[in-house]
Amino acid sequence: MSKFPSLQNVFDATKATVIRFPLEIIAALCGTIFAIRSIDLEYQDPTRQFLLKAIMSSSLCLVLFLSVSLYFISKSKNYLYRYLISLLLGVLAVLFVFNFHESLSQVDIIQFVVLDIALHLLVSFAGFIPIQYNQEEFWEFNKRLFLRILTAGLYSVVLYLGLTLALVAIKELFNVDFDNKIYGYLFFTIAGIFNTMFFLNGVPSIGKNQQPLQLKYPNGLKNFTQYVLLPLISIYLLILLGYEAKIIVLFSLPIGWVSYLVLVFAIVGILSFLLIHPIANIQGNLWMRSFNRWFYFLLVPLLGLLFWAILYRIQLYGFTHERYYVLLLSIWLTIVIAYFLIQKQPKIKFIPISMCVAGLLSIVGPQSADSISKNSQLDRFESYLQIIKKQKLSFKQEQDLSSIIDFLDDNYGVEIFLVSDAKGKLSSLLKKDKNPSPFKIMESLGLVYHDKYERENNVNSAFYYNFSDNQYVESIQGYDVIIALSNYSDLNCEKCLEIGKVLYSVKSNKKSYGIDLQINNDTIPLRIFDFINKNADFDSNLIHDKKIIQLVEYSKYHLLITYLNVNGVKRGRQKVVENFDLKIMVKIK
Repeated sequence: MSKFPSLQNVFDATKATVIRFPLEIIAALCGTIFAIRSIDLEYQDPTRQFLLKAIMSSSLCLVLFLSVSLYFISKSKNYLYRYLISLLLGVLAVLFVFNFHESLSQVDIIQFVVLDIALHLLVSFAGFIPIQYNQEEFWEFNKRLFLRILTAGLYSVVLYLGLTLALVAIKELFNVDFDNKIYGYLFFTIAGIFNTMFFLNGVPSIGKNQQPLQLKYPNGLKNFTQYVLLPLISIYLLILLGYEAKIIVLFSLPIGWVSYLVLVFAIVGILSFLLIHPIANIQGNLWMRSFNRWFYFLLVPLLGLLFWAILYRIQLYGFTHERYYVLLLSIWLTIVIAYFLIQKQPKIKFIPISMCVAGLLSIVGPQSADSISKNSQLDRFESYLQIIKKQKLSFKQEQDLSSIIDFLDDNYGVEIFLVSDAKGKLSSLLKKDKNPSPFKIMESLGLVYHDKYERENNVNSAFYYNFSDNQYVESIQGYDVIIALSNYSDLNCEKCLEIGKVLYSVKSNKKSYGIDLQINNDTIPLRIFDFINKNADFDSNLIHDKKIIQLVEYSKYHLLITYLNVNGVKRGRQKVVENFDLKIMVKIK
């Protein structure tokens, strides 16, 4: 009969965990404090970016410290070396994160995720590096880690939901007013401290002075793998092989996302292979034995499909970080398949070790995803500059160049263009605007920006105008009030303004010619649609730094209308406005 754990048992387990993994607990505590602190900040507060990087650093340090601890505990070495190396590697991880852009970009997030995955993989084999390898013990160790992660997650979710419900009950039953931020504090405390402590408490002990872990294969896992997972994998295998046969027969090109499907299938298949590995060759498990024997052979033709799809995309559009990692995983799969087909007694630790090494190599150096992707897209940008000198670009070429500029600007900033032949053309633009949009960069090159959703036959059927101004402070001297109007809703401001001891009501109503602006009993017709049709500046389909204004005189009022955003469709020579945002400054005469 199981006993409910006493407080003394909980205290003893917590104490043992802290003594065993002190640096890991400190990293989790720091990450939790940073996360809780971030809740109190406004979204636009620049300190949020610092705290986000601090949270990312704490996350990396936690996993890194655990890997080092498992290695030294297994080796039974002096703890001083363990702590010194942990702190040294921790400093490198912090420097890596704080070397990201001031405002985190997509590339920064990708690099963090890849490093985080690589370090988690390191945990799976770090403790086995200094000791003689035992296949069954390695499998059992990682099974226990995996189950501990699931159990810790389940306990954390139940605890959070239970405490949240308790807070809601106290609030509703006793009229206690809690700040809503308390739920965020509670979430990060449970996720950062309780979840980490619970997981670390269940990390198995391995090492030279420890008894080897005994293999215990759960019967439920066997049934799930044999009767659910493997049949599903077989179905997807048949679908992919059938698709490959189809494109070979029709001699057509594979669609782009098939590479992702093959990768997901192959990786899930390998995980399934790992799940059944201890019992795959036991007599009576015919289905598993067949899968274990033929799985890697059946992956070979899919590898051809995978390389065909990704190399074709790279040839057309160059490297991006996503395509780099698809190609890297394709190469990794090839190596893993070759290893398991050639080796008579393959070691399953080869899978996490090889993936960990591949991930680490992709982060820094000339072979990294960032370096290769940047140079590839920069080369394509410069090749287009050479084409521009000789001929006019087609719509497809302008669209392709627009996507290149988007990629380089989003991930590396406008400074990246100054090392190219475009420096002369962009220098005047950068004097006026230190952070120009891709629209303006294309415009300065004498080209038109096209996003990836535009179609050539529809390029002239739509129009849009967007005013972009980096100046956020504006004088309203000479005017009494500023009104914001859009097509999304009518304005209804009843006696909400007092000017010169006179109360004013302001309302708006959409009309066929634009808007009727009503100030008290005076109705001012704003014929904005006629103005838009007569003004050619609305046709350029660009984000502008040129302000378009319209003056409207009325007997009691002087209005200055600034057009912030206008878009719609063209029907012949007529522009039909669908959406608009206006800023109206009103002077009461």
